[in-house]
Amino acid sequence: MKYLYFVFLAIGVKSLAQDYTILEHNQHINIMALPMLNTPYRECNLSILPNGKSLYFMSTRAGLGDAAGNGDLYQSDFINGQWENPIPISSINTISGEDEPTFSADGSTMYYQSWAGDWATMGGPYYQANLMNGIWEKKGSMGMNINRFFALQSKANMGYGTDGMAVSADGRLFVVACGPDYRGPMDLYYSIKGNQGWTFPKIMGVSTPGDERSVFIAADNRTIYFSSDGMGGFGGLDIFRVRITDDGTLGEPINIGAPFNTPADDMGFVASADGRSAFFIRDLDIYYADITELGEAIKPMNSSKTVEISHIDNPVKTVDSIPTQRHIQPITVYFEHDVAELQAVELNKLNSITNSKAQIHLHGYCDADGSNTYNLALAKRRCETVRKVLMSQGIPEALIILHIHGEENPMASNHTEKGKAANRRVVVKVD
Repeated sequence: MKYLYFVFLAIGVKSLAQDYTILEHNQHINIMALPMLNTPYRECNLSILPNGKSLYFMSTRAGLGDAAGNGDLYQSDFINGQWENPIPISSINTISGEDEPTFSADGSTMYYQSWAGDWATMGGPYYQANLMNGIWEKKGSMGMNINRFFALQSKANMGYGTDGMAVSADGRLFVVACGPDYRGPMDLYYSIKGNQGWTFPKIMGVSTPGDERSVFIAADNRTIYFSSDGMGGFGGLDIFRVRITDDGTLGEPINIGAPFNTPADDMGFVASADGRSAFFIRDLDIYYADITELGEAIKPMNSSKTVEISHIDNPVKTVDSIPTQRHIQPITVYFEHDVAELQAVELNKLNSITNSKAQIHLHGYCDADGSNTYNLALAKRRCETVRKVLMSQGIPEALIILHIHGEENPMASNHTEKGKAANRRVVVKVD
């Protein structure tokens, strides 16, 4: 094996009135796709057993779920120097969709998401399963407060989306990405397990007006990886890490730098307990990196010190323009190719904005098809469509401000149809 050595330098990136650190690597880091795990469909929400030899993830490949949205849980084992073809977790998967696996320190308990049955009354959507004689057996939900949180989210937003959940190896911290729509924006919420079970989830201090999702808690119980497009970086979603400090609060979010982060959507970073291997998602495919020689700037901490979590609401460095609680979250509506009209499902997203006395900012975007001039004009027409809808709901025109971006600031890669669809959008932000 060729050993690579790395030197870390820190540079600052101005974003949302905050200098966020981006790690810069002076030496080449070998990152490779894992074609034996990837398909033309969506792979996401990775997790790895503490031994580093079994990788779990959700895939929309042919299974009990459907390729249009619902997926199933798959497992791949590292045997004889290679990753085996993934197999579905047949004892867990249903036609309703399963996702977001995460594991206890000994690998005997799996926490996961399932929409099977009437989860709102039966204790979902997050469950745990125990490994019994090599088979995962469902053992029940994660408790009343977590269930109530999702039931209220669903009611408030007329449905909602999630994209990533993690439980710490010691079973005391729960973090989930949640928002009004799967395509974003989302925020990270956390719950702490005490003598009375899990607390009602609260928003974490890493939240921005952008999108935070795809969370993983490392084996040290205090290093948290997530992805965000609201803190600056390389474009699209970037991978960040933040640590729980000795006083039980959050430290500074750190962008883990290139080549982990690119203009594409980079997310789903997980690290083995020994700090030798890392896996992540780039444009819905699984990638691998040998991080053996990396220092603790990226890797989980090499410490067995127990940290009593008091709260993780606020980062050490507070930012006035990034509230830890938002009364109105940004709303994103999406458009079909080369049109400025909204479909009914997208129109319904705007129903919650009525009689606002605050300024409303409309940010219009396109995919990269067509010329820049044409795309700017199309983005303007899309903003005008949203403005008309808001005015029909009682919003004065003087309060609605248009920002025309065209093909700038893509949310995803313009090299795939799925990425283009994510870029055809208007983001509605209420001051």
